[in-house]
Amino acid sequence: MSPWRPKAPTQWLALAAGVALLLLCAWSGRCGSRQALLSYLFAFLFFTGLSLGSLALLMVHALTGGEWGERLRAPLLAASRTLPLQAALALPLLLGMRELYPWAAPGAAAHDAQLAAQRWYLDPAFFVLRTVVCFALWLALTALFVRWSAQPARAAALPRLAAAGLIVYALTTLIAATDWAMSLLPHWHSSTFGLLLATGWMLAAAALAVWRAASSRDECAVREPQVLRDLGNLLLVLVLAWAYLAYMQYLTVWIADLPAETSWYVPRTLTSWRVLAWLLIALHFAVPFAILLSRRAKELRAWLAATAALLLAAHLADALWLVVPADRPRGLALQLTDLLAPAGMGVLWWAVYAGVPRAPGVRGELRRVHG
Repeated sequence: MSPWRPKAPTQWLALAAGVALLLLCAWSGRCGSRQALLSYLFAFLFFTGLSLGSLALLMVHALTGGEWGERLRAPLLAASRTLPLQAALALPLLLGMRELYPWAAPGAAAHDAQLAAQRWYLDPAFFVLRTVVCFALWLALTALFVRWSAQPARAAALPRLAAAGLIVYALTTLIAATDWAMSLLPHWHSSTFGLLLATGWMLAAAALAVWRAASSRDECAVREPQVLRDLGNLLLVLVLAWAYLAYMQYLTVWIADLPAETSWYVPRTLTSWRVLAWLLIALHFAVPFAILLSRRAKELRAWLAATAALLLAAHLADALWLVVPADRPRGLALQLTDLLAPAGMGVLWWAVYAGVPRAPGVRGELRRVHG
């Protein structure tokens, strides 16, 4: 995997602007560093999901084949190769974990029997180790996949790498979801949360790739109705999977009605945060579902691109909904850092994403592998 280097002046300007926005975010939250860290965390979850979800979709295509993966291959490869940036951006979370996570504060478990019982896992040193191991596995998997994708002789081995890689993806995203998001409320547990986050990451990555493929005006743009329908069906399947998991998690908590489990939903559904919850139901499920059911809408590039852009924006709102209400239980109250953190990280991510050179593919070889 060749290293990324800025080539155009605009890329240098984008990098400088991204760093400046993140520094401004840190300065704006100087009187409430936890608020700035929460804003940074939800932005980090969103953009890490774009990178990692793209790698997962590449591995799915290596196993299944299909024209949809050939058309999305370039944007998915470019997005997956931003993972080194996300690894570097994880450093502020590790440095600020004692401020961000209640269990990491000194003496937190002294008067909390449940936290004391969880101390074997919720340990700051072990937290850092798990984050480093997860990124090491993701970076190694990305490097192998990009390298083998550029070597036609390795095409036959790509499905085997993808099968092992998807297992790694499932396990590591479970760890990441538990550590980065679920442990904000250490007394709350959900067996669905990790899979929900992993599916949401794949949906966001697919939405970005479909938006790029459907809205592009160059000669590589997708124009065939059949391929456009396939891309729309991919989004539809992921939308349904995400909605099903989100509903089942809520239904399970509602049926159990245990204080430790309802504590996560109380600020999100019984305060003004429920406005965002209804928006997610509409924009992350109902509206895209209605559009993607239409064969005609999926064959229109403008409609497909708009639907993908809507899903991408809705997933950013979902990342906010997963993280921020934990520390703002009185209701929907957005801070300046909630704008600066995703803006700064987004400019950095896009600068790297747009500057990644196109990697050669193994289209013909993969088609022969899939028969």
